[in-house]
Amino acid sequence: MFSKRGVEYQGMDCLDESNAMYMKYMNMSQAEIPWASQTKYAEYTVYFGVVIIFVALLKQVYYRIRDSTYNPHSNSSNPFTSFVDVLVSYCRYVGYKQTPRYLQFFASFPKSVGSSLFMALSTLYLACYCFVPHYWYRGCAGFGSPPLAVRAGLMSTALVPFIYVLAGKSNAITLLTGISYEKLNVFHQYVGVAGFVLGVVHTIPFIYQQLQEAGASAVHKSFVTDLYYISGIPTLILMGLLCTLSKAWIRKHCYELFLHLHWIMGIAFFACLIWHIQFALGAQNYMWGALAFWGSQLIYRILVKTCFKPSSMFLKSRVAHLTKLDEGTYEIQIENVKGYTWTPGQHVFLRFKGWRLLDSHPFSVSTTTEQGAGMKFIVVPKSGLTKHHFRELDRQIELNKQVYIDGPYGGTFRDVSKFDKLVLVASGSGVTATIPFLSYIAQLHQSKSPLMDNLKCVNFIWVVRYQKNIKWIEDELIRCQNILGRKLQLDIRVCDYLLEMKPVGLEKKKNVVDDDDDDDDEKHIESEQDGASTNLPITYGKPDVRAILTSLTSSFAKRNIVVCSGSHSMQRQVSQTVSDLQPLVFNNDLRNTNVEEIYLHTECFGW
Repeated sequence: MFSKRGVEYQGMDCLDESNAMYMKYMNMSQAEIPWASQTKYAEYTVYFGVVIIFVALLKQVYYRIRDSTYNPHSNSSNPFTSFVDVLVSYCRYVGYKQTPRYLQFFASFPKSVGSSLFMALSTLYLACYCFVPHYWYRGCAGFGSPPLAVRAGLMSTALVPFIYVLAGKSNAITLLTGISYEKLNVFHQYVGVAGFVLGVVHTIPFIYQQLQEAGASAVHKSFVTDLYYISGIPTLILMGLLCTLSKAWIRKHCYELFLHLHWIMGIAFFACLIWHIQFALGAQNYMWGALAFWGSQLIYRILVKTCFKPSSMFLKSRVAHLTKLDEGTYEIQIENVKGYTWTPGQHVFLRFKGWRLLDSHPFSVSTTTEQGAGMKFIVVPKSGLTKHHFRELDRQIELNKQVYIDGPYGGTFRDVSKFDKLVLVASGSGVTATIPFLSYIAQLHQSKSPLMDNLKCVNFIWVVRYQKNIKWIEDELIRCQNILGRKLQLDIRVCDYLLEMKPVGLEKKKNVVDDDDDDDDEKHIESEQDGASTNLPITYGKPDVRAILTSLTSSFAKRNIVVCSGSHSMQRQVSQTVSDLQPLVFNNDLRNTNVEEIYLHTECFGW
């Protein structure tokens, strides 16, 4: 049969397989780019990912050694560490900056410029490795699969293990790099999109070349008779849906639906891809690798992090005591946490018995293991599970519920006791992620730990809407203040105090202390407003977080850590400010600041 379109190669019609030259040209094409030789594209895609992970591993090992050997009484710097400090500070200067919000919303860019640049460089590598080698198409479709399609398909398949590894809360990459899963989630999404785009690139050459040579009827026949075409359709659709439904807007408004659909479609995609591969070019090995990583991570999580933990209340729930704190907040306390230890800034997932058993919600632990007070969580209800709890508490002030714990997760691999200065910044209920750092430092100081010899100051900055919110952790703040004394500088900002206080109450009792450093409308006041009184220093009015952090510059020590938790807008401000402060490190010799490091750690559940 001859082509109606007359697509020819070297004067030969591509559909005329009876031509004596057909086999000769096909063998020449295969000799130039052998089908079996293209496995290297999958291999070098994996090597690229492994090299990145190895670099991140070296970074973690370096800082763990650096932190463990830090001696505040000696000069910890040498030419090598000074060079590393300057190089890292330049990277942080760029990396901590924030991408424009419209790029985050419309193009799903990550929040930080550093992550965006990393993804841009990774995209450049994948694009060049896929599109630069020539040729893209063989002379005729009958000579073999288009090289562009083969290498794109193999590269897409090689990314699958990374997709499934990055999907786990307990995963090998977190173990090696110290980067918590919620921060890796943005890379999980990126690798998924990269795999999907390469999957589309893999598909197009097959359809295009056949359409050009044999027409639409031949393409239609392939889609109903060729197993590669039949199995490829659901695979590509599932991958597209996984990427589309992972958009931030969908996760924010339909998180539980997204979560359950995601893992169901993830399993279906895996099965369809194995069906599609059909053991071609050893691509199935990447699938078995993905399965091995995913399965081992899941088993580890089940046996170490959940109620299936053999050494601690196997398959038994614990009692969670829910108490309403005020009209917009409640507290969860779990006293029996035998078998669980956690570090400051970590969070757990709680799964409550009942009709919402499938709902698993993350909560920051506001206590420390050393306190021995169990796990406490301060919750501002939004929607779903927390809103349901708050409605129940409207009918009765206290509740006891059976709960399963999954965790802990998150936090930072850096040892906060090895920093000379801590700056803890939080807004609203985000304080649950920063107060454990303060409690931990206070505990070490109280026990006269030698780790505290280097501590110069802790700045605790907390922005709340109403003064009554301070009651959430007031007792703990006072306790820490009594222990740390002048080493603790509290800065509590109340925004909407005019909305909650009665004019009569303010006139009845107030003690204004002038502070030359404050604006005229910002005074430190000890007052009683709607029954919410406190002896802690308070500044009223909406704060400028960037100005507050910048004002601390003169008190920065050698090694400084800034921990931030709260709203997205606050995290943007803090990240931008810490970026702007990096010249204190890389211009150390010019400014004589003696600052070696300004490290930022953020906690956010906005993934």
